[in-house]
Amino acid sequence: MRMRDLEKASGIGRETIRFYIREGLLPEPVRTARNAALYDEEHLARLLAIRRLREDRYLPLGVIRVLLDAPPESGWDSPDILPHVDRLLRARLELTGEREPALAILADAPDPAGRLAELVEAGAIDVAADGTVSPRDARILRLLQDLGRLGFTRERGYAPEGLKRYVSAMRWLAETQVREFFRLTGPHVDETQAADMAERGLGYLIELMGELFMREVLAGIAARRARLAAQTERREEEGEKQGPLGQGRARRSR
Repeated sequence: MRMRDLEKASGIGRETIRFYIREGLLPEPVRTARNAALYDEEHLARLLAIRRLREDRYLPLGVIRVLLDAPPESGWDSPDILPHVDRLLRARLELTGEREPALAILADAPDPAGRLAELVEAGAIDVAADGTVSPRDARILRLLQDLGRLGFTRERGYAPEGLKRYVSAMRWLAETQVREFFRLTGPHVDETQAADMAERGLGYLIELMGELFMREVLAGIAARRARLAAQTERREEEGEKQGPLGQGRARRSR
């Protein structure tokens, strides 16, 4: 099948499909020409699996990659371990509301279509074939728009590569937490207990990440201030060593 057929069958837009291929979630298609490719049932099956795991199990792409590629004996993702906790968590944690047109949210961006393509490529959001995003992705878009209004723009050097680093870090953390939760907690609690632990634990974890991040930002600012103070002190010491003669030469050179 061609790209347009795969889009229609999966309900996933072509930019997202291309992103999945680059990220290794989908195999490369058969290239029939420079700008033409053929996709098979494996591509469709994996796309539907990705969509189900994203929408029904509320899993990030890093975890989905592991689920799709992990051997059956890995254990932690066995369907026998807390088989319904994903449904419970989705009901508690997922944002409610209608899907929204992504371009409408980005309407005041200098280049809405280009900006949207960048965010999809960065893995920050998923866009359906009809151009809409989920309520959570709509919230992400609005937060990014708010950052842009504050001045965090491409013109000032805030390129999509920086966002990719955040997305990659979140995927790694989410993958680690999901693995540990199912491996360490799953065998010892029932599904209601697991959902309670996960719901409250996520709140604490998000707060913890915020505090850790703030601590490191303040530490970075303090380290910069210390370096500047040390540089100033060294310059002053060098000026004192030169004495009046050295200062006079410095004035004449200016």
